[in-house]
Amino acid sequence: MAQVSYGKPSSNHHFLRVFAYTFILLMVQVHWVSRLPAQALRIDLLVPLMFAVSLLWPPLAGLFWAFFWGFVLDVLSGKFWGFHVGTYVITCCLVTVTMDRLEMANPFFHLLFIGLISLGQSLVLGFFLWFEGGETVLLQEIWWSLLGRSAVMTLSAIFIVHPLWKLSARGT
Repeated sequence: MAQVSYGKPSSNHHFLRVFAYTFILLMVQVHWVSRLPAQALRIDLLVPLMFAVSLLWPPLAGLFWAFFWGFVLDVLSGKFWGFHVGTYVITCCLVTVTMDRLEMANPFFHLLFIGLISLGQSLVLGFFLWFEGGETVLLQEIWWSLLGRSAVMTLSAIFIVHPLWKLSARGT
């Protein structure tokens, strides 16, 4: 297995580019993705981003990034406090722990990892909706939508992670 070393945000320009990219993804998430009619298409665009940031940056920087943007999304969503913070921080921690054990340079592992994180996030969201209340028929539809959401998040991860890799390559 190949060793993956932590990248470093080498300059202020790199940080600003990643900040701008994150902000653009946040705006797309808030203004476009969250308003899509199909529940399965309402994906969390920042999960793959947190995965990539965790690979590129040192663990503490990735955790701060995850906590900050998770807090921003939790404030904007106004419901289920800690959902985004928890997801992003757990993503960063899992990437840091598994980085030395898995070949994280392989795009297949990227998709697998992001798929598992998105499935976990969908399960937590499903249990939240279940405990919040709802009819049985609607709950079955919600679970299928959340499963579809995980699949769409996994497949869209390539399109979210790749530009960050390009930004990182230019920033070093």
